[in-house]
Amino acid sequence: MRCCVSSLYSRAVARVARIALLLPVVLSAQALAQASPDATIVEFYLAPQNKYFLTSKPSEWAVLDGLSANGWRRTGLTYAAYSGEADPAAKPVCRFFHPGVVTHFYSIDPAECALLRSLPRDFVDEGVAWYAYPPAVNASEPSGKSCASSNTALFRTFNNGAIANNGPANHRYFGDYTFYQTYSAKGYALEGLAMCLPQTSVEKRADAARLLFQATFGARPDDIATVTNTGTTAWIDQQLNLPPSQYTPRDWVPNTRPDTCVNTSTPPLTPTSYCQRDNYTLYLPQKEFFQQAINNPDQLRQRVAWALSQFFVTSGVDVGQAYGMIDYQQMLRDEAFGNFKTLLTKVTLHGAMGRFLDMANNQKPDAARGIEPNENYARELMQLFSLGLYQLNNDGSYKRDTKGVALDAYTQEDVEDLAHVMTGWTYPTVPGQPSRTVNPNNNKGYMEERAQYHEFAEKTVLGKRIASNLSQSQRLNAALDAIFVHPNVAPFVSKFLIQHLVTGDPSPSYIDRVAKVFQNNGGGIRGDLKAVVRAVLTDIEARGAAKWAPSYGHLSEPVLKLTRLARAMNTTTDGVYFRGATASAAQNVFYAPSVFNYYPPDYSLSKSGVLAPEFAIYNTSTALARVNTIYATVYSNIQPDATVLGATGTQFNLSSYTSIAADSNALLDRMNEVLFAGRMTAATRATIKKAVDAVAATDAVGRVRMALFLSASAPDSQVLR
Repeated sequence: MRCCVSSLYSRAVARVARIALLLPVVLSAQALAQASPDATIVEFYLAPQNKYFLTSKPSEWAVLDGLSANGWRRTGLTYAAYSGEADPAAKPVCRFFHPGVVTHFYSIDPAECALLRSLPRDFVDEGVAWYAYPPAVNASEPSGKSCASSNTALFRTFNNGAIANNGPANHRYFGDYTFYQTYSAKGYALEGLAMCLPQTSVEKRADAARLLFQATFGARPDDIATVTNTGTTAWIDQQLNLPPSQYTPRDWVPNTRPDTCVNTSTPPLTPTSYCQRDNYTLYLPQKEFFQQAINNPDQLRQRVAWALSQFFVTSGVDVGQAYGMIDYQQMLRDEAFGNFKTLLTKVTLHGAMGRFLDMANNQKPDAARGIEPNENYARELMQLFSLGLYQLNNDGSYKRDTKGVALDAYTQEDVEDLAHVMTGWTYPTVPGQPSRTVNPNNNKGYMEERAQYHEFAEKTVLGKRIASNLSQSQRLNAALDAIFVHPNVAPFVSKFLIQHLVTGDPSPSYIDRVAKVFQNNGGGIRGDLKAVVRAVLTDIEARGAAKWAPSYGHLSEPVLKLTRLARAMNTTTDGVYFRGATASAAQNVFYAPSVFNYYPPDYSLSKSGVLAPEFAIYNTSTALARVNTIYATVYSNIQPDATVLGATGTQFNLSSYTSIAADSNALLDRMNEVLFAGRMTAATRATIKKAVDAVAATDAVGRVRMALFLSASAPDSQVLR
């Protein structure tokens, strides 16, 4: 009999779904100031029957909590709502019960509610469940509808009871779009956006903290209030328009260190006292990287530039002079919100890249001298900097042949022809020296043409003809255009930016939506990185107070783990202390071990298959190094380094914590916002609270340091979600 009842229920629900698709949805007044929600919706789960149930009634919570022996339990998911018409724009959500299937159904759509009321033999009208906002029509969103940014979008799935392990017919509702999508693979129908729920101030601050995790080097306590008050989109736009922080430029030095360029500790300290360290290592760019990442306001630009430095990799392993790395990293900052084609061109011609991947002084074939063009840069340009190894669909999945084999994105012939097109470039002329046919090593600025060493024969790159009658620069531009317009570039770049800013294993639909912005920013422009970054951070899968999909988020890489702690401590620093602090955790800034970065983007957790790039450098040794570095940072008194001209040291301002340190619950609430984005688990909280309470209430600094150390070391703060 269950199958028949389920079938009747399924047909009724199908009629509801059809009506919902036909009804127009108009924008409500939800964009206006909203009242504070006064109801909490709690999700319960009945394990024996795989049923989910929502209720905002405390009396029903108590009943179900008392039925744990029967299999009822809370899932941990809760949502805010109104118990009455606190906001005129809020509408009633009807609640119906189907006795035959023993399941509940909720809708904000008057037509859906009316349909079920017309079927009283099948559906019992249980009145108003709570009040919420109707969605607005929005063709740009996945479901064709959307909620205000200050709301939680609640999506509905339906299990029709036909799949045995799903149990009887039942709906489940999701405030996490990523999690919602995964239920398609379980056999549930994805029924779209059901309603918009108001957010509490705690939820709004949690989403603000999540944005700061994604878009900055860490949240200072006051930053959360700033983002909450400004609004997500306005804050992102402010960041996109800030000018870039500037590395201090340094003059060219010869590739081989002169004997006179040494370190001396003899007073007085001068700009040349540490000539060897300051010119022939990356000490200074590393110091300024941390100084600016922790202190400066252009947080989003710096975060994106840091990500791009792990995409267009150069490394101090080969480019070890400070002047060149400074110039290259500044270029990435300057172009972080520009056009990808411009960035691709500047990366290709920069002297530091010319040295790192052997494009500088790469010459056309000359059999008499045994010369063949070096293919190193041509190959890495396609494999790592633009296309990837295999042809991609727009959602990042592989295109395959009839046997299921992934199709190559390019051929060896493409590599060879591209290498020939890229011949004839030499290092920039050294300032104050004459220009030469083959310039000596200069990693600052952009390489120069030497037509006598360029191969002008017609070539074909990715199916695009590179004519022989073009100039050398025109041929390079044509080759880069062939790469830029390749269909792989949009999903390949989009996925990388999502991985570094939001989540390591993005859903195909997330990649597809961002890739479409890469292809067209809305104004017909391809490759607009400002639009792409905005799309990454404002996407429905990026925003929200909490994310529950098990595979969502990414491990905080060592640099971010440290800067997040520093900014949480309201740190002011000259960067000296921090520059060496992450090397033991396998991330020595600007010293990637190879062109493949510190960790590969396709690294997965072996048992789950979930992409988790940062876990490639997470092991027993590096995990302990993280904790030791956190401890040293929290408990250190960091004085100025006497070997650094103008050093100021590092200072922590813990006043926002010490003022509430006597109340361990208030202190942990602050930690939960700044270091966990509201995701501190009950177990973690209990552990930290016990340790904090063991420190005398009169020792405010001691209690704060204990809370910071344990919070920053906790697993649930090391994973950015």
